[in-house]
Amino acid sequence: MTKAITISVLAATLAASFSLAAAQEFTPLGAEAAGNADGSIPAWTGGFSRGVTWSDIGKQFVDPFADDPVKFSIDASNYESYRDNLTPGQIEQLRRNPDGYRLNIYETRRTAKYPEYVYEAAQKNAQTARLVAGGNGVLDYQGYYPFIHPKSGVEVLWNHFMRYRGGSLLRTHTQVITQPNGAFSEVQLEDRAAWPENLNGFDPVSDANIMIFSTQKVTAPARLAGNILLVQETIDQVKQPRLAWLYNSGQRRVRRAPQVAYDGPGTAADGLRTSDNYDMYTGSPDRYDWKLEGKQEIYIPYNNYRLTSHELTSDKLIKKGHLDPAYLRYEKHRVWKVVGTLKPGMRHIYAKRVFYVDEDTWQIALAEHYDSRGVLWRFSEGFHVQYDYADTPWYAGEAIYDFSNGRYLVFGLTYNSAQPITFGFKASKSEFVPAALRAQGIR
Repeated sequence: MTKAITISVLAATLAASFSLAAAQEFTPLGAEAAGNADGSIPAWTGGFSRGVTWSDIGKQFVDPFADDPVKFSIDASNYESYRDNLTPGQIEQLRRNPDGYRLNIYETRRTAKYPEYVYEAAQKNAQTARLVAGGNGVLDYQGYYPFIHPKSGVEVLWNHFMRYRGGSLLRTHTQVITQPNGAFSEVQLEDRAAWPENLNGFDPVSDANIMIFSTQKVTAPARLAGNILLVQETIDQVKQPRLAWLYNSGQRRVRRAPQVAYDGPGTAADGLRTSDNYDMYTGSPDRYDWKLEGKQEIYIPYNNYRLTSHELTSDKLIKKGHLDPAYLRYEKHRVWKVVGTLKPGMRHIYAKRVFYVDEDTWQIALAEHYDSRGVLWRFSEGFHVQYDYADTPWYAGEAIYDFSNGRYLVFGLTYNSAQPITFGFKASKSEFVPAALRAQGIR
């Protein structure tokens, strides 16, 4: 009996020691806490916060790192020297734009910070969460980040799908559609989304397979104003496909929209993005075989506060073939590389996809999309910002470049918005049902 107790105590002591060692080795969300060998990536020290709230910041979200100098720039003339820290999409974009396009590299700041309850849930999920339905669903998890120590590519993607975005969000933003000669047009949108924890009326039984409720409303131009997309984002989309409806303000009709999935056209995007290009990648992973190819150190868009400035306009930002690099910030960070190959018998315009996922946020930073011939077709960037008033990392914009025609699309830009993105409010499920669309769509 004494021997059994001794062994039990020893096992508990070893487990506690292992947990302490793991806590010191990893951040609460599973990233490597230490910096890299040459010091170009620092240790994570808890993330960034100015201790302000949404009401404190008023109408302007100020860049806390505005005084950081550019360390060096990468362009078409010198990218070969930095190839090991660039992706094929970045290299192609540099190669195609030798005049004026560059990556301005800044000091790496590991700003990711979340509410404590998000960390606690992620730690519990690491012990309980499991894939089901061949990787198309997740069970036995709570809240966010089911797989902070991933063993497969699809687990990394589920961390991106299920990452924390404030519990709810409201943003008004600009989508810019460009032409090869640099001409552009704008669409104004309003996005509203809520997760179960912030949704009054959520039924944990009947809504168990739904992880996000969202609407996207077009507010300009006038010919599109009032059109609304409603999505109830399901977890296992093989078991229950994404539930989507479209309200057409001209016809005043609500219709089911099964095409709002996979490679269906994105909202008012003139064919420049698919439905699943939204949020860098959204929807079901079921049409691809996913492979986890480990980690790399890559220069990715990070801390792009300048994109939120009210001093910025589309006339300043949009250039022929690329965004003005003066408003963009890149830093070296560790990313997970995930490669998806279209399964035999499955259909999608992208035959192969490669995602580079930031280790600190589980947010896709860069993506490459290949056609059926194996040619790099489109390249995407997600411009990270730490919205420290809500302890929430998200995008300040997303760009997708089409190498087949020289056009590109940018969306999620908030410089025209009267106020910064709102996070963390309570919403009602009744706002996210088809019957509510007609009232919301009145011009």
